[in-house]
Amino acid sequence: MMMIGWTTVETREQAGALARSLVEKRLAACVQIDGPITSHYLWQGQSTRADEFRLQVKFLAERATDVADHVLANHPYETPEWITVRAENVSEKYLSWAKTNTYN
Repeated sequence: MMMIGWTTVETREQAGALARSLVEKRLAACVQIDGPITSHYLWQGQSTRADEFRLQVKFLAERATDVADHVLANHPYETPEWITVRAENVSEKYLSWAKTNTYN
């Protein structure tokens, strides 16, 4: 089973470093970076707008705890976003590739 997780960071460099570490440690099969995107949210009671870079992390479900632990331990934000969903349909060829490139 594949999972997809999302987080955001402030700079492209932070996004690249987090993506690289997830792939090099074979926690994620692929990490895609979007941005800049504009986020609107409340922070410490204040309406906030920030340009951020979004990471889409693709990983095996059995590695979910390891991936979350890594993202949260290496994230530059005080309160990082980490949201995951199960991928309902994944082609067998892509799933096989993901398994080959991550630890089971």
